[in-house]
Amino acid sequence: MSHALIAGSALASLLVTVPVFPSYVGAFDVIPGPLPGMEFIELPADSFVFGLLEDESGNVLTEGVPWRVRTFQVMTTEVTQGLWELVMGESVEHLLVSEGVEQIGPAYPMCCVSLEDCLAFVEALEAIDPEWDYRVPPTRYWEYACRAGTGTGYFWGDDTLMAISLHCWYEGNSGDSLHPVATRAPNDWGLYDTHGNVFEWTTIDDGIALEDSATGEMEVYQPVGGGSFCSSAADCRVTRYSYGDSTTRYSNCGLRVVRKPAGSGTAAVRESRQLGFWETVDLLRQEHSWVFFIEPMLSIGGIQHSFHEDDLEQFGYHVQGGCEQDAGYLRAGFGKQFGWFRAFAYGEVGHIGPGVLIDNHGPWILPEVLLRMNLLGGGIELQMFPLRARFGYGSYGGTAQVDEDTVGGGGFPTGSWTVDLVDARGFNYAVGFYYPGAGDLGGGVEWSQHFIDLRLRRSGTGVEPSDQRATQSEVRFFVNFHVRLEEMLR
Repeated sequence: MSHALIAGSALASLLVTVPVFPSYVGAFDVIPGPLPGMEFIELPADSFVFGLLEDESGNVLTEGVPWRVRTFQVMTTEVTQGLWELVMGESVEHLLVSEGVEQIGPAYPMCCVSLEDCLAFVEALEAIDPEWDYRVPPTRYWEYACRAGTGTGYFWGDDTLMAISLHCWYEGNSGDSLHPVATRAPNDWGLYDTHGNVFEWTTIDDGIALEDSATGEMEVYQPVGGGSFCSSAADCRVTRYSYGDSTTRYSNCGLRVVRKPAGSGTAAVRESRQLGFWETVDLLRQEHSWVFFIEPMLSIGGIQHSFHEDDLEQFGYHVQGGCEQDAGYLRAGFGKQFGWFRAFAYGEVGHIGPGVLIDNHGPWILPEVLLRMNLLGGGIELQMFPLRARFGYGSYGGTAQVDEDTVGGGGFPTGSWTVDLVDARGFNYAVGFYYPGAGDLGGGVEWSQHFIDLRLRRSGTGVEPSDQRATQSEVRFFVNFHVRLEEMLR
């Protein structure tokens, strides 16, 4: 005798009718399977936050863990009774009738199957189509496909009666019965019934150890996800897993298969793992895509000036030295990723300063020069994971404020004045380490130097300025937000 994995409460009488969506094409192309009734969509390798759950306002309810999934193909629908008969070579009617299932037909999802039954099904499917490795989906692959790029409790976002009835067969609209597959609206990737109709078996490592309430003994279970026709709306949420015994047949639990090319190695069929250093290295080696990025930076460093002897008259004193300063930068760029190697063109805006130059004779000797400069520039960036190098050119604008208030006599004027930069430009470079991190977020640290040729306006002394040079040395800490072009165009 089979069991219902989660029993539904008293059912609402409302039954919302929507049109069938057989010709829907989501963000990816539909790939025909080896048998009638089988269609797949290939999902790209990507990172997502496994277990992240937000409400309809975007507030985080549960924190997730960054995971990476490799590219794989997933069936657009749950396995139907008709497909089960084709693969297993026997009628399912006797089994379903004996388990009390009344909705029998080739378009209905297969149910009353244990995980062991599902493993036998994919093994038989591989015998029919040996060019592919078929699997019961690992839990993280299943959630990745169900979410379709979202972080909300359902792939459609808000939990409203109209929204859930449009996308999902659950206790509020199912009439306590199964429904043919693909009769609710699909998610944005073109996958049907990822919420509701029947639970879908998944696998996770060695299973989940839970205590049996009757015996008190620890038993090993496997997750089933998505909810069913007799589940409440809350039990259909993407992270609301239930757990089943692998040998037990549940009347409201079925299957959606995933596949990868045969012979692609154990890495192609094992469940994804939490991102680590070498997993990231392996990932980068596989990816080829156009990438756009935005990168805020915070730098800690200093400015060094060596003024010429004739600048005695310009400043009223011979100033030569450096200063400590912090600065913020914002970079944006676009380029191509070729596995481990990346090449980008970028633009950059930054604030260099404020800082205080102290005379090289000692900090007790004035004047002070308060230098304020802003950068507008660009360049190219090359990366070979985990190293990167940047080469840029930019123009600098700003002022130098001279303070002579405490200095008098000796022919030097007293007072303060501000000198504008007539022209300042130069090259810069940076070398550092970059770590992609999880999802679209990365970060790192780099060493940067600017070589600036500058010229000031006439100062308070009335003397025309001469050409001068400054160098800027920094340690920069940065966060990188990147997105692939194909994701931007979805």
